[in-house]
Amino acid sequence: MKKFFIFSAIILVLFLTIFIITAFSFKLLSSQDSGVKEFEKTFNLRFPKGTVSEKMYDDYGGFHNDGMKLYKFHFTSDGKKSFASYIAKQKNWRKLPLSPAYQILMYGIKVQDSSGNTLERIGFAKKVDLPKISKGFWKAVGDRSVLTAKLIDYENLDIRTLDNLYSYDFSLAIYDAEKGILYMFKINT
Repeated sequence: MKKFFIFSAIILVLFLTIFIITAFSFKLLSSQDSGVKEFEKTFNLRFPKGTVSEKMYDDYGGFHNDGMKLYKFHFTSDGKKSFASYIAKQKNWRKLPLSPAYQILMYGIKVQDSSGNTLERIGFAKKVDLPKISKGFWKAVGDRSVLTAKLIDYENLDIRTLDNLYSYDFSLAIYDAEKGILYMFKINT
């Protein structure tokens, strides 16, 4: 009888140990920064170790989960060098300034019509508090989960296409080479 209790106690301790290790390993695996995960999935690349995100703006929710997000990514000193070197070699990361269509979308535009009235389009950057960045790189991708975004070439968005858009479903990454900070703006409307 005494052997049975000792055997039962050993089995119980082993079971609890396995359970606790499993629970903590899931916690550690799921504790990766959600902003980092979202960027890596959206832009199909891996960040250097130690990269952390700061959510600066998020109004997602409501109808069909529409909204805007702005993340700011901070790198370690080695991570800055590694990331800057990587994107500088990539053909699909372009040097700033943004294309004319993205300049209008992000920073707005003032236009005078034929009657002399000034029309102003306020850009998304003002709404989400994205600073204007002059030196660095940028890349845009359409939201592949949205059918209409699959039909639009967001990487090469031009003003003619922009004039015909009634909704936006894209992510825009802007790397500030002077400060070594990366921003990701995401919009779904």
